[in-house]
Amino acid sequence: MSPTTATTTCNQIPVGDLHCQRHPYDKELTTTCIDCSEKPDKKGFYQIKLHDTVLFPEGGGQPFDTGFIDDIPVHNVQRQGIEHVHYTKAPVAAGKQVTVKVDWDRRWDHMQQHSGQHLLSAVLEQEPFCVETGSWNMGASRSYIELETRQDPSRVPTPEQLQQVERRVNKMIVESIPVIVHTQANKEDTERPDSVPDDYVGGGTIRTVEIKGVDMNPCCGTHVSSTGHLQMIKLLHTEKARGGNTRLFFLVGQRVTDYAESMFQIAKQLTGLLSGPPETFVENVTRLQQNNRTNMKAAKRWMSDLACHVAADLGQQLKSRDTVVMYRADADMEFLTQIANTLKEKQVLEGHESKTIVLAAGETSVGGPMMVLGGSNDAVQHVAKAVTTQLADSGIRGGGKGRWQGKAKSWKGIESLQEKLDQLSIST
Repeated sequence: MSPTTATTTCNQIPVGDLHCQRHPYDKELTTTCIDCSEKPDKKGFYQIKLHDTVLFPEGGGQPFDTGFIDDIPVHNVQRQGIEHVHYTKAPVAAGKQVTVKVDWDRRWDHMQQHSGQHLLSAVLEQEPFCVETGSWNMGASRSYIELETRQDPSRVPTPEQLQQVERRVNKMIVESIPVIVHTQANKEDTERPDSVPDDYVGGGTIRTVEIKGVDMNPCCGTHVSSTGHLQMIKLLHTEKARGGNTRLFFLVGQRVTDYAESMFQIAKQLTGLLSGPPETFVENVTRLQQNNRTNMKAAKRWMSDLACHVAADLGQQLKSRDTVVMYRADADMEFLTQIANTLKEKQVLEGHESKTIVLAAGETSVGGPMMVLGGSNDAVQHVAKAVTTQLADSGIRGGGKGRWQGKAKSWKGIESLQEKLDQLSIST
């Protein structure tokens, strides 16, 4: 059917019959500005209404186009009923003839992803897969379809089935199957598809996209003229969606090429880092992981031995002072915990109610964890209060009964902490 010639109340070509929908390969259009808001909205945008446009307004799961009205950037295009509104940061005079240009790279990407989604969903609905698409999402770098698997988990495609789907879709791409758009006037007595928005009333056109002999679906988006323009499809992975459905992620056309290039660059870097070609990556990484696990076990043994030596040294120092401070910039909370556990096992503080040990770790500039251990809770709280006072500029915060634990944003002043605590009198 030929496109409708109905117009909106402000003499616009209605959404559904826009130039970008009838001629999606056109990159620019000369038209007339028929309205512009007097002032920008709260986000700083003027709302521009053109007689017709080469820029697609968001809809049908397809993001809006961007581009220019003369030399003024268009940041967004939205549908309002059957009207279309362009959002700019500068006004356009009503009545002015303007040239509208589309960001073609963005448009072409959207056409490939959208038509690719139609083809992918159509193949998945066929035997032997028989799974319907409930919705889809076109992301900035990858898209997904949400497969209706909640009622029957057995419909979740297996990896082997997804390989079959990918091969079948790519075969159809090579066959360059025509993609045809059918239109009909949107009238009150017209049987409207469920996908048509409720506010799409007062005229306009209902569009149906056909992949000849394969699929037929109502859609307002911009589409390629044949499957050959999709170039290729790559299925990525699946993940569970809320409610039991399954999301299948995919790339179409230029995105596949871009993805392959990014993977090549990563492989190129890893070839140098792993000293071997891509086919040896898994083997080399597995070996590195095994070596790492072995080294971590050895490091834990050494850490345990070191914690024993540190605990013994702290015990010796407690013979000549009431409070001992141990600070290591190269330590962490795990090391402090090992020391604390060793002190408890060896009962270093047992029976010494006035004795306390302060443990701290982390680089001076960034701070880190701290513990205050003692022979009694009174001694711990007394020393903890003195520590937080002395290190007030470090932003230290903490608490606890019997064992005080805290964290500082820096260790400014910690070098004089031992001297200050030596002056502290603890009554038992």
